[in-house]
Amino acid sequence: MSGQIGYISNGRLYLKPRDGGEVEIVSEFASQLKKRLQSVQDRQSFRGGGSGASFLRGGLPSAEGVSVEDTFHSEFSCAGSQGEAVCYAIDADGVRALFEYQPEEKYERRLLHGPKHRFTSISTRRSEDGPEWLLAAAQDHGVSRVCLFRPEAGGGLVELTEGDSLDTFPVWEPGEQRALVYQTCGIGRHARTSEWAGLGPAALHRLNLDTRAMETVAEDERFDFLCPAFSPEGVLYYLRRPYEPFHTPSFWGILKDIVLFPFRLVRAVFGFLNVFSMLFTGKPLQTAGKPPQPQAADPKAVFLHGRWVSMEKAMRKAAQEELSNLVPRNWQLMRHVPGEDAKVVCEGVMAYAVGAGGTIFFSNGSGVFRLEAGGAKPEKVSTRRLVTSLFVVGA
Repeated sequence: MSGQIGYISNGRLYLKPRDGGEVEIVSEFASQLKKRLQSVQDRQSFRGGGSGASFLRGGLPSAEGVSVEDTFHSEFSCAGSQGEAVCYAIDADGVRALFEYQPEEKYERRLLHGPKHRFTSISTRRSEDGPEWLLAAAQDHGVSRVCLFRPEAGGGLVELTEGDSLDTFPVWEPGEQRALVYQTCGIGRHARTSEWAGLGPAALHRLNLDTRAMETVAEDERFDFLCPAFSPEGVLYYLRRPYEPFHTPSFWGILKDIVLFPFRLVRAVFGFLNVFSMLFTGKPLQTAGKPPQPQAADPKAVFLHGRWVSMEKAMRKAAQEELSNLVPRNWQLMRHVPGEDAKVVCEGVMAYAVGAGGTIFFSNGSGVFRLEAGGAKPEKVSTRRLVTSLFVVGA
């Protein structure tokens, strides 16, 4: 499997050998969960049918339920490798789980599951006591922790960080010491509601688990430092992008909201009454012209590393240029050697992984590319778009 990489594109997981076509990994757990939910719904529908159920409804027709086929959603939230095995996390209809997958046997082993955490990154190593995984575990109240998980020891997750912050993308540092580097940024909250107001600049911290010593690796209030990763030779890489302060309402924006408030209130009341009219008469209150359609979420926007990224212009440009980036060019992949200034490796990077000998695999949103150490032009290895996670199998 030398030279094999893996990546997540639009929530689906693929393996790509150096020579050969890609293979999609399909989770047996997610497939079985969907079947069980459909079976439960079928039984409930059967019990709700018949003359007895119709009598209890007063002869009214039963409401057509939404099927599991329409509502079930499953995606791979992160992935990595442990030797030749693939490690991944799945978020399937609110059920979150960790797995190890053997590509040769096509065997999936569930290691941990439950609804509490959503896992966003995985880094693995093998110690004398067995495999150790570093996980970024997002929690429902808006924070994220770096956690340690030992698949063979059991006992669940051990939180390594704390505080009102987003601690993500932990990665083991090569060497004898049990040390890791991770991305962290503080959360700004509204004083009254405690809801998110925004994020502070992201920095990189190093934590030694043996000595509990903490140090800053990269920090600058002008930039976000994201997604650290080490090459097998021990060289640190990370993404750097300009920091954008969170939104604060302007005077004119507040004034506009005040002026438009009565009109928005009338529109809300009309929409409320229109729903009742459709429910009881089947006819809308508005009959002139075409009824207003609900606004759907913009499919050409992606929430990436704490920021919404608009894809519309970039996708039009990418249709004309193979190497066109779907993220800004100032999202730079940096190479950091201690005692030297960090150097830019390439620009417009959405996700990346580092292989042996300094080989870089990266996604710019329009495809996956391989850049050999000292190479002038990247080689396209996959046409998959919106790849948000990359890893090298066996690294």
